[in-house]
Amino acid sequence: MKDEFLYNVAQDLISIPPLIFRGTRRKVLKPAFADTDVHISHIHFEIIRLLKDEGTMHAAAIGKHLHIAKAQMTKLIDRLVAFNLVTRETDRHDRRITNISLSDYGNKLLEEKRQCILKDICESIANLSDEDVICLSDSLRKLNEILSKLK
Repeated sequence: MKDEFLYNVAQDLISIPPLIFRGTRRKVLKPAFADTDVHISHIHFEIIRLLKDEGTMHAAAIGKHLHIAKAQMTKLIDRLVAFNLVTRETDRHDRRITNISLSDYGNKLLEEKRQCILKDICESIANLSDEDVICLSDSLRKLNEILSKLK
């Protein structure tokens, strides 16, 4: 393929995540947590979601997985600990490593909010035509399939 076409595809690809993230944060994530004492950012949400999916991890691994600088991780984890969403535990095999785990409260809150978020997204999607919903579904499935092939 021509370099110019690949460049245009790359530009299109990097323009999609900010649209998804901004829309998700503004329309879905903030309202979902509005009725709680927990005021977390989308990055905090991604950390607790990752811990739910992957289990216990150390901060460096979380940062690497989510592309968050090491310098930011302590502050982010501190806030999650303050809200009792995660716990810190010293690694049994290497005392220099602190493992981060989703707390029972964090797990419960995440599941409750996940259901709210899915409901809100369904309501937003319901405003689309049937044709648009089918197209969106096919596009997301295809995008997932293609992106999983990237190195």
